[in-house]
Amino acid sequence: MNDDYRHFPVLKDKIIEIISQEKDKLLNFQKEVVFIDCTLGLAGHFFSIFPILEMATFFLIDCDFDSIQIAKSKIYSYFNTSDLSRVYIINHRFGDFLCNGFNSYRKKFEQTDFLITLADLGISYYQIKNKKGFSFNINSFLDMRYSGEGTTVYEILNFFEEKKLIEIIDRVLEDLNLSKRICGAIVKARERRSLNTTFDLNQAISKVVSAKSMKDILQKVYLALRIYVNQELEQLSKLLQFFNNYRKDFLLLIISYHSLEGRMIKGFLKQTGLSFEKYKPTKDEIMINKPSRSAILWVIKNYPS
Repeated sequence: MNDDYRHFPVLKDKIIEIISQEKDKLLNFQKEVVFIDCTLGLAGHFFSIFPILEMATFFLIDCDFDSIQIAKSKIYSYFNTSDLSRVYIINHRFGDFLCNGFNSYRKKFEQTDFLITLADLGISYYQIKNKKGFSFNINSFLDMRYSGEGTTVYEILNFFEEKKLIEIIDRVLEDLNLSKRICGAIVKARERRSLNTTFDLNQAISKVVSAKSMKDILQKVYLALRIYVNQELEQLSKLLQFFNNYRKDFLLLIISYHSLEGRMIKGFLKQTGLSFEKYKPTKDEIMINKPSRSAILWVIKNYPS
């Protein structure tokens, strides 16, 4: 496989274990099952889950058109067409789909009474390597959009007021003085010439951040910009809102990667009182896939044990 398509599905073994256990219970209750993969990516989780849920209807969602085309090609070359008659691949933001588009598909599973949903909120290796603006180690245009729609990071950095820039970056940085210094440096740099590439942004930030702290600060600044551009927290909020109002049985699996996502999930759990468990990657998994070290799998249940 092309190295740019390399992908390690985070906590895959634990997710398979959980779904396999719950599947046995569902068979006892003769439940009709729908599975939603909110972030299909390159279909790493799907390939392991599809054989387990033989009769489920699958909705595979991703807002990244390029990723979804690669995933679709892999899926259709691996599985029989007849098996895929119960699979719907949808290019959409998952929160918007659940709150708006999901209802248009209900006639296809009116008898469904159990919903399994997986949302891996992380960015893929493919996106870091191939999508413009995601990596501060690759000099590329400041885009950072998953879908190719909406505002680019280039527009944010060059045209947003300094106050708004501070708000966006401090959401992740959580150090107002440092956020102000960084945004001041960005504004000063764009007054000389526009910031077009990731290296332009890095250079501006280097004026106010030490070399020792640079990597850590860049990770947080890029995360803040990515979250804003792609409405990531808004999409998570819509996902949680959907399940706050969903009245049938469900199993919700969310993989979060940073404290902003974690706080939102904790708030949802406190509000709903739902039972849940948390899991982290094993040391062996982290050795193979270092970015997984920050992942937390939230297993949220709304049905009798």
